[in-house]
Amino acid sequence: QTVTGNFAKVIHGLNANQLTDQVIQRSKRMILDTLGVGLLGTSTEVCHKVAQYSKIYGSDLSSTIWGHLDFRLPPLYAAFVNGVAVHSMDFDDTWHPATHPSGAVLPAVIALSDAFPQKKKVSGLDLLLAFNVGIEVQGRLLHFSREARNIPRRFHPPAVVGTMGSAAACAKLLALDQLECKNALAIAASYAGAPLANAATQIKPLHVGNAAKNGLEAACLALQGLQGNKQILDMESGMGAFYTDYNPQTLPTLQSYPWLLDQQDVAIKRFPAHLATHWVADAASSVRRKLVESSENLLPLDKIEKVILKVPEVKYVNRPSPASEHEARHSFQFVACSALLDGSMSVQSFTSENVHRPALRELLCKTQLEHPPDNTPSFNSLYCEVRVTLWDGSTISDRCTTFYGHWRKPLTKEDLQKKFQSNALSILPAEAVEGIIETVYNLEKVEDCSVLSTFLSGQSARALPEKLH
Repeated sequence: QTVTGNFAKVIHGLNANQLTDQVIQRSKRMILDTLGVGLLGTSTEVCHKVAQYSKIYGSDLSSTIWGHLDFRLPPLYAAFVNGVAVHSMDFDDTWHPATHPSGAVLPAVIALSDAFPQKKKVSGLDLLLAFNVGIEVQGRLLHFSREARNIPRRFHPPAVVGTMGSAAACAKLLALDQLECKNALAIAASYAGAPLANAATQIKPLHVGNAAKNGLEAACLALQGLQGNKQILDMESGMGAFYTDYNPQTLPTLQSYPWLLDQQDVAIKRFPAHLATHWVADAASSVRRKLVESSENLLPLDKIEKVILKVPEVKYVNRPSPASEHEARHSFQFVACSALLDGSMSVQSFTSENVHRPALRELLCKTQLEHPPDNTPSFNSLYCEVRVTLWDGSTISDRCTTFYGHWRKPLTKEDLQKKFQSNALSILPAEAVEGIIETVYNLEKVEDCSVLSTFLSGQSARALPEKLH
């Protein structure tokens, strides 16, 4: 049996009864968080631009654009715009091996379920199963490469495995047969891939938007009978094109299937920036607490000679003087200096005013990176040490090995919900926000998950009470 055929068999054969309680709970946390960052992301310049562009497309079928009461698009472009919104601030979840798993899948399955005819209702359990199939396929593909266990150097992972995961999730929701699942994966592989050179620009969010859109399109084309290479996951010239050490394996049998999400939780971010910077932020915040003990809560900037950051060598997060919010989100130096100045990081840390403030620029000039040989560029093992040297020769330092929000130290339910509410309330009325929370927390009991899109558009939670139970 081929690996591709095996994947198709698993995608087709998995059922909702195989979802464990832990997988359901973890995936609901991921869904709630992704909806929140996606709603907040609708306010960004890049999301406005792709939404304006997408208005040129029309269709009898339409799906909700999150955060908009009277703006709908064809499912493909709803998945695209909402996917861009999710990653527009680099605020979405991150997995190991490295990718952003939810943003590539959730906008696609919500857009697709939104476009189903009313007589073919998609239940919350259907949505949960499709979402988890999409997450599972991404994780399994990443585990076929040791190279993928490190922070990437060439391709942005959501554009590669995210596209495949989106196709698998949509194939599940469309109930494709095994041959159609093979073809969906083959078509998706021809849509996959985006160079990492566009990190820290407005283009990077398009990688996640395209993954959602292209995976959905691949599944729809497979449903129409379009055929591709039936061994796309087996071949060096297939998925192997993206990884120099690609070594595909068949999946476990369907009986008592072991979900990767059961074994490995995701990281959920507290502020919108590249995940590696979260170690820096926690270490720098700790150093600041030591520095300001006798300085009336103000950083003694004039007493600082230099700041040393001991971090892994990740070139695209080494930005000594970021000029934009997107560069700042991908800068060890910026996040360290911001946390030293303010004591913590937030959405507001990346406004133009804060990026260009004189105190920050002064501190950036004193900041240097060091790359200890034991500090490997892996989200599972990296650390960050921040060392501040004062003009009197004294030093203050701290090291972070696991930041709060990492899968080894997950956010509490209360803090995750606070993050969601803070993000969503900037876009939607309170009643719709509470409706989303209630729906997601009870998703496996929801008979018609189109209620989620109703709330995401901003409609009142009173609008469709019968769909909740």
